Amino acid sequence: MKSTRFTIYFLPALALALLLGAISQLGLAQDPLPAPTGNGEVIVIVDKTKHELHLARVQNGYEIFKTYPVTTGKNSGDKMVEGDLKTPEGIYQFSQRYNQSQLKKKFGIMAFYIDYPNLIDKSEKKTGFDIMLHSTDDPARLARPQDSDGCVVVNDERIKEIDPFIIPQKTMILIYDELKPAYLLPGTTEKVKTVFDTWLKAWSEKDLEAYIALYSKNFRGKNMNRDQYKIYKGFLNKKYDTIKVTASDIRYFTHPKYSMVTYHQQYLATYKGGREAFNVSSRKRLYLIPEDGALKIFSEGN
Repeated sequence: MKSTRFTIYFLPALALALLLGAISQLGLAQDPLPAPTGNGEVIVIVDKTKHELHLARVQNGYEIFKTYPVTTGKNSGDKMVEGDLKTPEGIYQFSQRYNQSQLKKKFGIMAFYIDYPNLIDKSEKKTGFDIMLHSTDDPARLARPQDSDGCVVVNDERIKEIDPFIIPQKTMILIYDELKPAYLLPGTTEKVKTVFDTWLKAWSEKDLEAYIALYSKNFRGKNMNRDQYKIYKGFLNKKYDTIKVTASDIRYFTHPKYSMVTYHQQYLATYKGGREAFNVSSRKRLYLIPEDGALKIFSEGN
């Protein structure tokens, strides 16, 4: 009986090993993707001009380690209105993941929703919805570079490879009209970091003039414009004896249209004598736009 069991289990294993060896010698075996837990956060980058999707690690710049062909919107240019068949351009986050049973057949086996329109898009009166990275039940579409209604499309096999690298509500996708090498270089986010650090310092030191100088003249927040916001912040500075604002899990992203900082914020205010007045922790986003040769805060959001 022992000999029989040995034969039953050993021969399939031997056959499998020989088969894999033969495939490898023929050059048909593919190298596995790097593990998702490697150094650096992974983001998705889309180049609409070259019709490519890249997986990249954020390491003081963006280091691309895998590239896939994609098809994007049937019409060129940045998405503006619902039904224009254009793929949006900017910095977005994957919001939800859907399996095949939750999707229409044309979306293939998997889809990741993108949070378009974001605060910048809404300020520009852009409309539209259901923008996704998804697969397709018609692989022939991938031979046509622009064959979607505005989504980014790959085939089923590739979306299964991409899937482990996407964490909904965390992983970002940067969509460019054309990805230029300079956008990937180390130091691309240094200006954003400088503004963010200066902003936190001015806020905690209650330096109202330095603080408000970092805001765009077109800023809108809490239903207030920049001047109204300055008055509101001045009131809080007088109300509280101390204000301490710290940030952790900070992530910086840049794009020709705007930049973004995502972070975990801890806000602590006290009255005279040290009694706690306000203590709140939240996940935040800061949108920055180029204005008068500098980066200015355009909007804030949770």
